Amino acid sequence: MERQPAPDFTNAFLATLAPLLFIALLIVWAMLGLLATLGVTYAADRGISRIGARRNAS
Repeated sequence: MERQPAPDFTNAFLATLAPLLFIALLIVWAMLGLLATLGVTYAADRGISRIGARRNAS
């Protein structure tokens, strides 16, 4: 019996992640201020860039 491949939910995940990330940054901004929000955003960008560079290298 051959198994069907799992459906690709990447686009649905990304569409759901965008509003959640926006809300999370709004909460950080409300609690800690704009500089903390910019720091979190910068750290996330650096982390995502490292993951992308590591994936492209292999």
